[in-house]
Amino acid sequence: MKNSLGCLPVIAILVINVTVGTWSVIEVLSWFGKSIPLLGSIIIGLFTAEMSIPLAIIGYILRAFGVC
Repeated sequence: MKNSLGCLPVIAILVINVTVGTWSVIEVLSWFGKSIPLLGSIIIGLFTAEMSIPLAIIGYILRAFGVC
């Protein structure tokens, strides 16, 4: 019998996009002193996570070392 995961991988990717994408949107907006409601960050994070996650990680590392 074939072991099928169904739509579990898609749901896992969406959950990761929502959580980490939301964090990255909040992090990037904090650089500019801006804040939006959490629901707005979740929606934006779903669509921009592929770009905002690496940007937020680089910015977080630079901030940790006091560069910016």
